[in-house]
Amino acid sequence: VQASECEKLKQRLAEAGRGERFIIQGGDCAERFIDCEADRLETQLKLILQMGVIVEHVTGKPTVRICRIAGQYGKPRSKPTEVVDGKEVMSFKGDNINGFELKDRKWNPERLLQGYFHSTATLNFLRSYVSSAEPADCTNIDINALRASKDYAEIVSDVRAIRAKDSGKDVMDFFTAHEAMQLDLE
Repeated sequence: VQASECEKLKQRLAEAGRGERFIIQGGDCAERFIDCEADRLETQLKLILQMGVIVEHVTGKPTVRICRIAGQYGKPRSKPTEVVDGKEVMSFKGDNINGFELKDRKWNPERLLQGYFHSTATLNFLRSYVSSAEPADCTNIDINALRASKDYAEIVSDVRAIRAKDSGKDVMDFFTAHEAMQLDLE
């Protein structure tokens, strides 16, 4: 993450604190290294970006979009061990710490380097995606699943209005975040 990105996020969060912006934050509770796959990452990012566009349309306020992605590889556990098939083993604490398979449950500091690699690769992919995508990618909102809603006509109208706006590249801005849940091991 670049220092300029951190400063920009701090500025946007301060604006949100003053009621000038709305914060959209979402993502997975925990990621696995195997989740670093282009289609999945693109889908997750588009969802958060689209949520931002919708909230901006409804509230009239710009949003700050924060994706819980590119580093949420640790999982908190209430106990360090668990019983599997009658045998006590180390709890799975996330790919940053140990593997899900029983044979991989020993804590392994090399996994932190793998986590750094996956975080970097994911963030680079997401940055590349937004630099080459068009803002229309964020306004192409699929509402077919909402056809049964009594408010469907209004939803269609809102989506048309969102698509008609000249949103510019600002709708593609996003930040990433994750919790440092394993500081004792990281």
